[in-house]
Amino acid sequence: MKNLFQIIIINIFIVFLLGCSTAPEQTDSVSEKKKLAAEYTVYGNDAFNQGLYDRALDFFWLALAHSISVDNEWGIANAYNSIGSVYMAQGKYKDAMDKFNTAYTIAQKVNHPVLLAQTTIKIGEVFLNNGELDKAKEYFTEALKHENKGVPEEDLAILYHNMGSVLKHDNEPKQAIKYIEKALDINLKLKRFEEVASNYYMLSSLYSAEENFNKAFNYAQKALEYDKKMENSLGIAQDYYAMGIISQKQEKYEEAHEFFKKTYLIYQALVDLYKNLAIDSEIKSVLEQLLATSGQLKLEKETAEYTRQLDIIKIRISP
Repeated sequence: MKNLFQIIIINIFIVFLLGCSTAPEQTDSVSEKKKLAAEYTVYGNDAFNQGLYDRALDFFWLALAHSISVDNEWGIANAYNSIGSVYMAQGKYKDAMDKFNTAYTIAQKVNHPVLLAQTTIKIGEVFLNNGELDKAKEYFTEALKHENKGVPEEDLAILYHNMGSVLKHDNEPKQAIKYIEKALDINLKLKRFEEVASNYYMLSSLYSAEENFNKAFNYAQKALEYDKKMENSLGIAQDYYAMGIISQKQEKYEEAHEFFKKTYLIYQALVDLYKNLAIDSEIKSVLEQLLATSGQLKLEKETAEYTRQLDIIKIRISP
């Protein structure tokens, strides 16, 4: 189905490039196609939020086709950004960057601050996910130039969180905290609770690095509260893991051990439910921590079992 949509889009492009001399569309028809593109985008976003990426792509390709058919440059750029977001979620960063760059070229032509901000944020996210922090910061800084020019608050929240992530890696914790708190304020107001959990998790990590363990633990608890609210199993596991690390740093080994066990049990349950879930690296990390705490607590049987499980994981993820 995806190939069919792409063929349709290419054919429409060819018509435009050849300067088709057919009569102009009626206004009602143009409006209808813009409306359909918007509806397909909504359907695509719904599928994307459910993790149904192939279905989301089908809808976004349809949105792109309808936007191209009426030469709606804003809609075309948005569709490319949406398609790129799916590729990024799938880990296809090269394909994602290709779509975002196309959107960026159109955004520069339209020269609208909202479209420019949205597109530069997405390009920055690709660099962030690739660990190219300097390039990510460059694009996030560019996007910040437009923050007071009508950029939707939910996009600003993403931008602030991303900039906080970069500053954390740049060892600028105070500035990072300021940006994450700005993102948190917006997400709380908009009731975007999954993002709220992510903000709290990042604050926990920042305060843990600063050895402010009370604040770090409290923020991890808040992240856990919202991840449970959203039934985000991976988020719940990560929150317990963070709480375990914080407890371990305070030499509360029994408490840390219990948090790591909860993390491990959730990961095991998720692997049983979703056979293709790629979390071996996360499982390896928590097994290493369980091995450390079981050693501290002199739990010989558990130490032997975690050693065995860790050996299995190491073999599985070895190149």
